[in-house]
Amino acid sequence: MGTINLEDIKAGMILGGDIKDRNGLVLLSAGHEITEKHLKILKMWGIMEVDIEGVTREEAISEATSQIDPLLLQDAETKIREQFCHADMKHPFMNELFRLLTLRRVHETLREENHGS
Repeated sequence: MGTINLEDIKAGMILGGDIKDRNGLVLLSAGHEITEKHLKILKMWGIMEVDIEGVTREEAISEATSQIDPLLLQDAETKIREQFCHADMKHPFMNELFRLLTLRRVHETLREENHGS
């Protein structure tokens, strides 16, 4: 079980722990299979990460990047790295922010390519 960023969660994954709101109310209990509808609702609730059964954070990150063309990923990293030139990349927050912005840049590039053709 691992705490996974919502951006890396896919439909079909199983919750390893309850998802609760700020007041402790259970929104979705452990053992539920995540659906696309759940993902949309979790985003609306502002849930950023959840425990997923049988998946570590590192595995989720690896899976998310394995489907991306390495050259496209490298290009996005290069462009985002320019914005992080003065940041402490050893800090976990900055490292995660860099990763998420890089993935966003990749998705924006793919969207532009699809709309341009």
